[in-house]
Formats: sequence, C-alpha cells, structure tokens
Amino acid sequence: MRSEERRSKIIELLEQKGSVLVEDLAATFGVSQVTIRKDLSELEARGLLHRTHGGATYTHKSLFNPSFREKIHLQQAEKQAIAKAALEHIEEGDTLILDAGSTTLTLVRLMKRHFRSLYIITNSIPIVSELVDTRFELLLTGGQVRHHSMALIGPAAVRTLEVYHADKAFMCATGVSLQKGYTTPNPYEAETKQAMLRAADTAFALVDSSKLGRATLASFAALEEIDLLITDEGAPKDFLQHLERQGLKYRIAELEAGPTLKHASRAG
Repeated sequence: MRSEERRSKIIELLEQKGSVLVEDLAATFGVSQVTIRKDLSELEARGLLHRTHGGATYTHKSLFNPSFREKIHLQQAEKQAIAKAALEHIEEGDTLILDAGSTTLTLVRLMKRHFRSLYIITNSIPIVSELVDTRFELLLTGGQVRHHSMALIGPAAVRTLEVYHADKAFMCATGVSLQKGYTTPNPYEAETKQAMLRAADTAFALVDSSKLGRATLASFAALEEIDLLITDEGAPKDFLQHLERQGLKYRIAELEAGPTLKHASRAG
C-alpha cells in the first residue's frame, strides 16, 4: 500500500472512530510503528489530526471531509450563489461532467429548472438520483463507492471517463491552496477527478470560500489547470491577489447582488 493511500485510510478510520492508536494502525496496515508515527506527523502538519501519546484524535479544527449528508447543510447560501453563477456558463445541448459534491448537486437542482437538453456524465450517485426524472441524457461512471462523498471512484471510473469527451467540467474541492492547488482527502478520488479534467474542454471549479487557503491529502489539479474558479465574497484577498498576479480567472458569486467576473487585468 502506498503511503498516501495508507494515510487516507488513517483519516477514514479517524472519521469513523474519533481516535486511533499507533500500535493498532501498525497491525492493521502491516507496517512498523515508526512508519505510522511518520504518517501521523505528516497528517498533523497538514492540520488533519491532533497527535496524542500513543496515537491521534479527531479535532474539530481539522480539514476532514465531512460526510456528504453533513456537507449539504454547510455554507448553503454560498453554494447557492456559486451554483447560480455557474449556471450562466452552461448552454442548451452541452455535454457536462459533474463531479461528486454538494455544490454540484446544488447546481443540478438549478439546471433542472433552466434546461431541457443536456448530456450529463457524473460519478455522483446523488446527482443521478436527482436527475432520473428529467429528459437529460445521463451517464454514471462505474467504480467503487466512496461513502463519505457518495462518489464512484477508482480504475473503473477512470476507464469510463477516458473514452468520453465533454464541453465543460464542473468540479468541487475539499481544499485549495497556493502550493498544492485543488485537493481532496482521497487519492483515488483525486485520480478520478484528474480523468474528468482530461475529458473536458473547459474546467470550472465551484469552491466556497471556507475551502480556500487549505490543502487536504491529495492534489488533483494545479491552479492553472482550472479555467475559472467560482467562489463567494468571503474569499481571502491575498488568495485572489495571487490568482490575479498569475493571470488566472476567478468569479465572485455575491450573495445578494449579481456575480462579477475578475481576472488579472480586472476587466469584464
């Protein structure tokens, strides 16, 4: 097992149990306690856990990926504003890739009211469930179910995506940092997201401001690989200024007024 995969599993165990012991983890993964301590130190440095004597615990200040059902109720106003802004970048007849996330699910609920003919490729079980009563063409990738995000991930999902082409991809992220780019807590989910980006002509990231300036376990895209970041008014100024200096586009979805488009030259 690769170190990143092992660390992802450690995170999942912490999400389930709240605390773990070094000796138990060493036995579970068949590695030395020294290796586990290194894993825990690395994860603590990323803000993902709190080290204790002989183990680690969950901390409410961590950057864990909450379960999908929990995420639906977080940052609702911001996600609604971001989804409304994203809707303006969709045209009737588009082929779209939608990854598994609460913000893309919010977007889908708006799409149902505004479009009649779309081809949707997704790895999200909730998105397909939301769209089964529409006239949209739907393609659900295969893959292993990741229960925390209710996404289909892994080699089967990647193989499916490799044979399709889309006009646009709308992606979510658990964290976005200047150093690591767009990130997710699960390496296999990261690989699936990378395949989505390769399959699309244009990539949009739908990320509320609480995720900006943070990094989780696995990177799936550099900042420059996303054509437009759509976020909300709470976005850190220094983060946006860095994007401008790099000539990268972002859009601020205002909670009450209409969204504005900004990029390095601040035009348009």
